[in-house]
Amino acid sequence: MTNAIKDLFIWDNFREGSTGALEIIYEENYSPMFLYAMKFTKDKDLIKDMIQELFIELIDSGKRLAKTDNIRFYLLKALRNKLLFQLEKKVKQETNSRNAIEFNLVDSIETQLIQKEVTDSVKRKITSAIQKLSAKQQEVIYLRFYHEMPYVEIADLYDVEIQTVRNLMTRAIKQLKEDLGNKQVSNQMILLMLNLNNF
Repeated sequence: MTNAIKDLFIWDNFREGSTGALEIIYEENYSPMFLYAMKFTKDKDLIKDMIQELFIELIDSGKRLAKTDNIRFYLLKALRNKLLFQLEKKVKQETNSRNAIEFNLVDSIETQLIQKEVTDSVKRKITSAIQKLSAKQQEVIYLRFYHEMPYVEIADLYDVEIQTVRNLMTRAIKQLKEDLGNKQVSNQMILLMLNLNNF
């Protein structure tokens, strides 16, 4: 059974009120949702509240929920929208508040690197390279390499053209290559470099 078919089956059961399906969805997606939200805010209580609130809304919606063959994408998109709306209210900015709430990959990467006792010079070089990327570039890399999200879904998440996402990724990879002095930056190297394997 492919992941898409599995997700369709589980989601349909969830929409019909199956508590078993709810448990599967919650157990398989809570941690990735929490880690993704941590890139926007370090307020763990807020994140927990937003995830709980989202699941309550989903349960209440039941059959009214749209069908999906990718539960993780559906949940990450819903959480992202919910979280950004809440954070916008919190910062109370009149304009461009969404732009002020930035995805930040560095803190969690730095923590992971320290835990793995990577040398200070390597840590500084990687952290510096990541910090030079825009918040959106960091988020695209995270979604593409950690969640293996296709460009079409990332574009849907941002409500932009697929080519815009591809351009963001291309510029990010080019910048990482320049900053790290490696012309052969591969997908595997990016995963290792960002230390996403053990997130």
